[in-house]
Amino acid sequence: MLTVVLILLMFAVILAAIVWPAWATWRWRHGWRLAAAVPAVVMGFVLLRIVFGAMIDATSHNPWPFELLMVGVPSLIWMAVVALVRRHRKIEGTV
Repeated sequence: MLTVVLILLMFAVILAAIVWPAWATWRWRHGWRLAAAVPAVVMGFVLLRIVFGAMIDATSHNPWPFELLMVGVPSLIWMAVVALVRRHRKIEGTV
C-alpha cells in the first residue's frame, strides 16, 4: 500500500512540475513569464532527451520517472519561490 502511495505521489510531483510552469508561462506577464519559463524549458529538455534516448536505445532510460523527479522537485521549489516573491511584490504594489 505504501508503495502505491509513493508511486502516485511521484507521478503527481512530475505532473505538477510540468503543468505549473506551463500555466504560469501562459498566465503571467513581463519578467514573471520568463521566470516561469525557466523550469518549463528545463523540463521540456529532459523530456525530449528521454524520448530521443529511448528511441535510440530502449534500455537507456529505464529509470525515467526518477530522472523526471530529479528535475521536477527543483522545478517546483523554483516555482514556489517565484510565486511567493510575485505575491509579495503584488501586495506591496510594485508589480
